[in-house]
Amino acid sequence: MVVVLLLLTGCLGGNSKEYSISGVVQDGLGIPLARVELSLEGDEIAPRVIGPTGADGRWSAHGLKGRVNLEVVDKEGWYFNPKSQVFHRAADEVVITAVRGEPLTIHIVGDGEVEQEVLFTPLSTEYYPRTTRIRLKAVPAPDWRFNGWVGVPEDVDPENPVIEITVDEPVELWAEFLPTITVSVGVEFLHTFPKAYEQLVEEGQVSLGPSSQAWAQPQAASAAAWAASPVEGEFIALLDRSLSREEQVHRLEEDGYTVLDTIEILGAHLVRPADSQLGVLSQEGHLRALESVAGVLAVEPNLPRVAQAFRVPDDPHYAGHQWWHYEQIRLPQAWAVTTGDRSVRVAVLDSGVDTDHPDLVGQLDLEYAWNFTWEDSIEDLDGHGTHVTGTIGAKTNNGLGVGGVMWEVEILPAKVLAAGEGSSWSVAQGILYAAGALNDQEDKPTNPRPADIINMSLGGPYSILEEQAVQEAHARGVIMVAATGNDGWPVIDYPAGLPEVIAVSATGSGLDLLPGPYEPPLAEYSNFRTGDFVVAPGGGGVPDILDYVLSTFPDGKYAGYYGTSMAAPHVTGVIGLMLANGIPKSEVREVLERTCMKIHSRNSYFYGHGLVNAYWAVNGVEHIRLIQGLRSGTEIQAVVEELVPLPGDQWTMELVAGEYQLIAWVDVNGNDILDVGDYYSESEVLEFDHGDGWIWAPVLKEVHPVDLPDSAAGQAALGSMGHYQLIKQ
Repeated sequence: MVVVLLLLTGCLGGNSKEYSISGVVQDGLGIPLARVELSLEGDEIAPRVIGPTGADGRWSAHGLKGRVNLEVVDKEGWYFNPKSQVFHRAADEVVITAVRGEPLTIHIVGDGEVEQEVLFTPLSTEYYPRTTRIRLKAVPAPDWRFNGWVGVPEDVDPENPVIEITVDEPVELWAEFLPTITVSVGVEFLHTFPKAYEQLVEEGQVSLGPSSQAWAQPQAASAAAWAASPVEGEFIALLDRSLSREEQVHRLEEDGYTVLDTIEILGAHLVRPADSQLGVLSQEGHLRALESVAGVLAVEPNLPRVAQAFRVPDDPHYAGHQWWHYEQIRLPQAWAVTTGDRSVRVAVLDSGVDTDHPDLVGQLDLEYAWNFTWEDSIEDLDGHGTHVTGTIGAKTNNGLGVGGVMWEVEILPAKVLAAGEGSSWSVAQGILYAAGALNDQEDKPTNPRPADIINMSLGGPYSILEEQAVQEAHARGVIMVAATGNDGWPVIDYPAGLPEVIAVSATGSGLDLLPGPYEPPLAEYSNFRTGDFVVAPGGGGVPDILDYVLSTFPDGKYAGYYGTSMAAPHVTGVIGLMLANGIPKSEVREVLERTCMKIHSRNSYFYGHGLVNAYWAVNGVEHIRLIQGLRSGTEIQAVVEELVPLPGDQWTMELVAGEYQLIAWVDVNGNDILDVGDYYSESEVLEFDHGDGWIWAPVLKEVHPVDLPDSAAGQAALGSMGHYQLIKQ
């Protein structure tokens, strides 16, 4: 068959008949195009050029034999479809469409490429006819970065690697690529103990020496130091907003007060007595006088505010005994953000409570307190439950006894231990009761306001009953905290060992390690395990130092205890502060663990997620800010910034050329201002050039008030803050 075809083809070729072809060249609108030439080639004809076309765009060719190829000769600025075609017989009215096109020229500077995608074109063609819309994407080679476009229209962002242009005239662009400047970052933190930097006090103000008095009677105290003197002679009056501003001001002035300023939306006025009234009445007298003004809803002194990042209560035992365990977890800083809220309800499953203790009265829900033991009442005959309750929520800043982690809270006592002992049955009932899960059972107590948090400073062997109770409470959105145990073993007791429960191990004070810097040690008695737990102050039981947790005790007393039972309520209280400051329940655990201080080289075997940091937790801190830029005073201008999730670890970022600092910053309160309580490290101003590679190991330190650049000394101190290693490769 193949041979026959070849012979047949040969015969046809030898006896080819002549034929003609003709047609027109026109644009997309059918308008003829003149001065177009076409070339003809074939095996049986001599090559020739026909045309150019006339005004009518017509062309023709005669005397053709065999197969011929017709191709349009290039005409500048025009593209043709089809560009070429083959004939072997006569044809007329062959249409060749001409498209006015413009060249697109892209120059590459550096190492990279430009990808092109046609978004719109009026014809299907390999060229770029006018009105073609093209997307260009600059793709740098490895270790190079896109620097920008040159030659793009004014309405195109030259810094965006992806642009769109319309080809309606000749286009010439440059895509610039530069070698990257990279820095590999490994972040560390340097925490200061026993106090946060900004909480250091003058020498001699707090005793670090031996204390033989772990018990103390309640003491009366002077007025709270926190309630500082008001601005002399200035008061704030809030009036009925149904009155016009003019009427409000008139009533105040009529009663002898000068209005200094007004906030209309609140009906609030800053006033001072008229000159004739100055010194006539005391502060209390003026407050009573303003209250009597018709239309006044509330009055108060104009209280001063100062920039600070910690708050210390005036309770007399705080300075002598409690400071170490509250300040170890940065509570004074957290109290500057929130001191709690009465809407937060905490159930304490323990040995009961001293219901008449002067530091607990008013903090307890005794109407729904319940006793699940054989003892006669909710009263605490052991002392353990009262101690735990006081750590969570003793009345604070009241000039009496001790302070609690939460200053405002509602505590629901549930007695599940008698003489220090209980059972999984009593504990399971306590969990379900606190969660409101017993409300539908007629012979069980009703809790109309389920707890937000349950504290369990207790533990023992695994119990399936207890686990199911925990799962039920967890399904109802209750947060549970429990102690890991006091055996010094790498095993966590239950219910702390259940995944729904936040397990808490104990640190000691570390005061026996003074003088010199240290990180709080895990208490020798504390249970632990790999991974999923946090640590908080529980006391180390070291003789002759303040290595215990002081809290409330029955009969109106105060006692020093140590144990993981003492660590757990610290965490419960911090969680309460988090809820009071708006952290959603569903996010509490993740935030709490993320913001822990990674002490002792991040040894998770002994320290789990780390030491609880109340200040970071209530602020919901998420990131470390890695910045290339410049600091001026307390403000930082960034040219490059990366947000690195806590705890930081290893990170790589690309830099830009120029003279800048490298800055690592935890902006704890998120105000974009470097202030007390932030963690910070900066380099000197350095020259960064294309192709550089750097290794940076910043160690972030807590900002002290004297570090802030209010003076030359402060500027120098801040400039040297945060150890770091910086190596240019």
